[in-house]
Order: sequence, then C-alpha cells, then structure tokens
Amino acid sequence: MGKVKQLAILICIGLSVASFGQDKVKYKAEGNMEVFKRNGEKVTRLVDRVVFTQKTTTIYCDSAFFYRKTNSMEAFGRVRIVDDSVTITSRELYYDGNARQAKLRNNVVYIKGYNRLTTDNLDYDMDAEISHYFGGGKLRDTTNTLTSKIGYFYAKQHYADFEKDVVLIAPDYTLKSNVLHYNTRTKVATTPGKTEIITENGETTLYADGGEFRTQLDQSLFVDGQVETPNNYLEGDDLFFDQKTKYYKAIGHVKLIAKEKDVIITGDEGYNDEAKQLSKIYGNPVMKRIMDEDTLYISADTLVYIESNVDSLKRILAYNNVKLFKTNLQGLSDSAAYYLSDSLIYMYHDPILWSDNSQVEGDTIRIEIQKGTIHKMYLRKHAFLSSQDTVLNFNQIKGRDMTAYFLKGRINEVDVNGNGEVIYYALAEGDSITMGLNRILCSNLKLRFDKKTIRNISAYVKPEARFIPPHEFTVAVQKLDGFKWQGEFRPTLSQVLDGNSAAPRILKEKTDPSTIEGTPIEIGPERLNRPNNVKKGPPRGQ
Repeated sequence: MGKVKQLAILICIGLSVASFGQDKVKYKAEGNMEVFKRNGEKVTRLVDRVVFTQKTTTIYCDSAFFYRKTNSMEAFGRVRIVDDSVTITSRELYYDGNARQAKLRNNVVYIKGYNRLTTDNLDYDMDAEISHYFGGGKLRDTTNTLTSKIGYFYAKQHYADFEKDVVLIAPDYTLKSNVLHYNTRTKVATTPGKTEIITENGETTLYADGGEFRTQLDQSLFVDGQVETPNNYLEGDDLFFDQKTKYYKAIGHVKLIAKEKDVIITGDEGYNDEAKQLSKIYGNPVMKRIMDEDTLYISADTLVYIESNVDSLKRILAYNNVKLFKTNLQGLSDSAAYYLSDSLIYMYHDPILWSDNSQVEGDTIRIEIQKGTIHKMYLRKHAFLSSQDTVLNFNQIKGRDMTAYFLKGRINEVDVNGNGEVIYYALAEGDSITMGLNRILCSNLKLRFDKKTIRNISAYVKPEARFIPPHEFTVAVQKLDGFKWQGEFRPTLSQVLDGNSAAPRILKEKTDPSTIEGTPIEIGPERLNRPNNVKKGPPRGQ
C-alpha cells in the first residue's frame, strides 16, 4: 500500500474517531422549526419551548438558532441551563457544544447550592464548572454578599476570585478591597492588598495591607494595619480582629493612640479589649503625651490603658521597672498610675524622683501636673527629700509625710508632717564656702526655698536645733538615717525609650500590679504573664 494511500486512510480514521467522540447537541421545539442557509452554512431556527440536551446538560429557551456544522447554538428569551446541581438563567446565550462553553448575557442568575451569582455577562465552562463574569456581578451565600467588577467562581473547588472595587458585606461589617479570594465552604476571605473594614454600626474601621477574614466567626488576621475604634487607634505589623467580642490584638511595631487624650503608647505586642474598655501593651512599651511645650514619657514592662465613661477614671497603669521622664522630672518605681484628665501620677513601692538638683523618695508619691509643669508633690510614709547645693553638700529633709510645692518647675516650699528632721548647710561668699550645717528635729516643719537653696525654716511643736561647724563634721553628723543619693539611677530619655538599657534598682519588695490604691483591676485574659513570643527591638517611630 502506498504511503499516500496509508495517510489518507489514517486521516479518515481520525476524522471518524473525532466525529464519534463529539457529543452532538440534540434539540426539539413545540413551535416552528425551519432550516435555512446563512453564509453558506445550514442553520436551524427553533421557536416556542425549545429544548437542547447534551450529556447531563439541558437548555431551555423561547427561540434559538442551531448550527449543525459547529455544534453550537444561539438562544433567546427565557434561557435556562440545568446541569447537575447548577441552574443558570439569562435573556441570551451563545453555546459551543464541542467546547461545552456557554456565554450568557442580560439578567444572568447562576445558582449552585446556597451560592447565587447575578450579573449581565457570564462565561461558563460546563465541564470544569468555572464561571467568569465581567462588567459587574454579585455572589451571595448563606453568610455574605460579594460584589466586584470582575469575578471567577470555581464551583468544584468551592473557591472564588474577585477583582476591582470588591465589596464584601458580612453580618457585622463591610469589607472593601481591590482583590479578594473567597472560600465558599469555610466563608474565609483573603485579601493580598489594601483592605478597609467598617463595622455595622460604623464605629470601628480597620485598614490593612491584606489579611484573612473569617466571616462566620467575625475574626480576622491581617498585616501592617490599623484598627480605629471610637476612642483609639491600634496599629501593628500583624493584627487579630474579633468583632463579636470587640477584641483587637497587634504584634510588631505596635502603636496605640488614645484620640481624646493625645496619648501614644508603643511596644512590641498589645491588645485593645473594647468591650472591657481596656488596652494592654508589653514588650518595651512606652507612653508619650505632649503637655504644652514638653512631653511626658513613661515606660515599664507592661502598660495598661483603662478607659471609662467617667472622664476622671481614665488612666494608664504601669508595672514592673517603671521609668518616667519629663524635662524637669525623672523617676523610677515598681508600679505607677497616671490619671489623664487630672494629670495625676501615683508612683508605688520605693519610688524615687529627681527634679532639678533634688531627689525625692517615699513609700508612695503623688504628683500633680498643671499646664505641663509640676505643681505639687505628696510623699506618703518615709518621706525623704535631698538636694545638692552649689558646693555639692547634700541638704536633707525627712518626715512621715511631706508635701512639696513647685514654682516654675523648682521646689518652692515643703511641708513636713510628723517626725520631721532637717540637715541644711549654711553657705557664705556667694554660696561658695560652707560655714556649717544646721540640724533640726521637729514634728512639723515648713521649708521655703530660694531657687535651689533653703532660705527659711519654720518649726512647730517643740523644735530642737543645733549648728555644727565644719571642723566637727562626721559621716554620722552629715547624714540623716536612710539617706542615700542615687543619682546614678536617674533615667535619661534614651533609657526610657529603651526599657532594657538601664541597670535595675533593687527594690525592697514587689508590688502586686493587679491593685492600685487597694482597688483590684482586671487587666486582660492572660492576667499579668507576658507571652514568650514577644518581638524585640525598639518601638517604631522612636
């Protein structure tokens, strides 16, 4: 047999197999059927209750044109496709029977299970069960409604892609993005780019550079974003969002901003529990508040911001290794509370403060700040105030309780209540020569300062006083019991911003930070334990 003949036979066999393998579209109609030629091709026109069948697919319409040669059709009117568990309706259809591809136009409704897709332009692959719409469309299921300009629905994989002006309406919030991936079974939405979420009541808004949104649980994980609640902003590298419980957590370069009070807290990790009106930041946390022309900084192992409907109860709690810095005030303590509306600072357990050339100590210290400047300071139990004069002598004041009054950032008066003791040095010749020291013992005292020097003392209730010249100075004479200058621990701004940089003081005892002024507070679901996975490094923006 010649090669040409063999080739011809093979071609014929191939054509026969191909023709046999094709599933021809079958049709019928209750109205007219006529055959005519269009562009040299036979066309069958069908009218009234037209039905086409192929494999498991049935197509209904009012009228149609069937092209036998290409095994394709055009359908009009009340078009309906039924294919296994899928039903699609439209006003127009072009169907390629060989490729099993359908192009539906005008009022398209695709239904599979609980998924309902509506659009005006839908291309559908019958075998792969892939839908593609353009020009706008909407997908609804039992939980959410999604709209976009372009969409792809992969029914077998229970998956959908949406592009351009994507809007997801969940039960409790609305999500907007330019690209969104959606699992129709788990109802989890994923966005790879800019994303915005607005809660149903409009009170909370979330901004992110992408994330995972578990719509059935109202929970979300997203990256490099910000949550805006009625009172706060919370941002970080990674965030967790639970709308049902109104709980928002951030990890990495965390920043919490209290809108009304102009307070900023940064750290490595933290959360905002809106339902409990409480936020907690840990991992090198630092609070910053601008006060007139100065700024107050507080750092600790943990900072807690407690909100309240009562303005005077809004406060920040700091515990373990507290450091405080302000231009005219620096301090250390085991724990502290800062009341925002009154600018009151309470420092607990061996607090120590430095202002100008003075050092202040007590079991508890309360500081009043007015117009950004220290106004008054209360020292409760074991109060001690010491200051260096111009020739480096240490003036010392001791008592049970003490109140210090400030003028322009400097100590102006001090009242001592109970067990008062004073050592102050007498200077001469422009405060450059020590003439001797005065030791005073009295229950109650009032001391008045001129700049940095004690200028006047009033003693009440049986005072005892003596003057000691320099040649009689001894260590015992020059120190009150309990005096210790601790200037080496005075924190700098850089040490406050980096909480681990300064050597820790050894405190007499540790505070239970769950109580302030004897009143228990709830500070979060994990109580006081800091997690082990806190990221290290300075807070962003410092």
